Amino acid sequence: MESDRGAQKMILKDRGLLSDDGSIPVRLLCRCITEHEMEAKRLNKLNDYMDGKHEILRRRMSEGASNIRVVANHAEYISDIATGYVHGAAISYSGTGSDMIDNLFTKNEEDSHNADLGMDISIFGRGYELLYMNNEENPYVELAVMNPRTTNVVKDTTVRHDTIFGFNYVPKMNLEGVVIGYDIFQYDDYWTTHYFTGSLFQYAAYKLVDVQPHYFGDCPLIEYSNNKKQRGDFEGVITLIDAYNLLQSDRMNDKEALADALLAIENASLGDDMEERSETAEFIKKERILELPDGGKAYWLTKQMNESQIEVLKKALKDDIHEFSKVPCLTDENFVGNSSGVAMKYKLFGLEQLGKTKERYFKKGLFKRLKMICNIFFIMGTYVDYKEINVSMKRSLPVDDETLAKIAQDTEGFISWETRLKRYDPELDPELERKKLQQEKEAKADANAKAFGSYDFKTT
Repeated sequence: MESDRGAQKMILKDRGLLSDDGSIPVRLLCRCITEHEMEAKRLNKLNDYMDGKHEILRRRMSEGASNIRVVANHAEYISDIATGYVHGAAISYSGTGSDMIDNLFTKNEEDSHNADLGMDISIFGRGYELLYMNNEENPYVELAVMNPRTTNVVKDTTVRHDTIFGFNYVPKMNLEGVVIGYDIFQYDDYWTTHYFTGSLFQYAAYKLVDVQPHYFGDCPLIEYSNNKKQRGDFEGVITLIDAYNLLQSDRMNDKEALADALLAIENASLGDDMEERSETAEFIKKERILELPDGGKAYWLTKQMNESQIEVLKKALKDDIHEFSKVPCLTDENFVGNSSGVAMKYKLFGLEQLGKTKERYFKKGLFKRLKMICNIFFIMGTYVDYKEINVSMKRSLPVDDETLAKIAQDTEGFISWETRLKRYDPELDPELERKKLQQEKEAKADANAKAFGSYDFKTT
């Protein structure tokens, strides 16, 4: 299935290609790995841009010309801000069974795990997570972030595009760092299969190492998408980033050229032959003195730079980078000063739309994670329905608690107490807060009674 340029190519296979017993043929696995490797150029480029290895660093200039190459890493900035905005605050879970989920995720340091996973999603347009059981005395589910450059899932050709299986391959090296083969791990709904091969593209070289059941009831390799096209957050503005780097590099090269400018001399001679002219040039360079006869003139040959036009172009490129990536520049004049909450929302409108899309697709993978974890809970003797667990993802932004509290207070009589509480903080449980409030009132009444004493009125 061919996708749009710049988006990932989904690996789709008909379930009729599976063996009669539902297992994955080695030839099919090899073919899927080959298709994944066809996307290696795109994935490596995205990784390079995140690491600051931009196209400008490969530019070559003529011998003797200044070749300053400036990298303004907007790619890293975009992914850092977008990931921090969506995954900077911890995900909260509520509902029946949420305590068990919270305890498990605390052991897994889920906050850090989600941030790392979110960064892969932002860079590559997709991320991968592996669920597995550890080998402790009391085993529990652990989470691992997998490298998108060596990991993928294969989906069927139905309209749902359900996952058939997933795979991950790891280069195996000797002491000298030379690749001697690859460990390939294949995950389906019931089994984890380990192969070793000297060549990824020759299925006949695949040798079975081990097969183990995993009991998750589904493929434990979960794919998380960034958006429908699985495009990275800075992928659509790479050409603009290249143009910005080129402009800044040429600007620095022009500045450097001023120091190496040619000296033009009119109506004067530096010597009768090459040797005399060289000696004179060395003298001028050392003593910084030039004596000219009447009518003689000297001046530098330099390229005229219009700094104002360059600044206009620089700002236009920078604005386009932030506009089309939907990630604003938080250090520009639009975010300076005390802006009202409504004004700030307009400035962050594009980022919020980006955040909503990222959250929606992230939750799809998150519910698969919860479903398989609940399957393990059931095997261990505890029933938890993942559909009854509420997931709340909160944006990582400064919160004006004073304004929110005032709004909640001013809307009393117009909006119900539960609604006002949820608007103040969506993570608060109205029933729990109601009980706490009642307990505080009772405790306060008891304290007042003790302070003022009690009186028994008798009638005669």
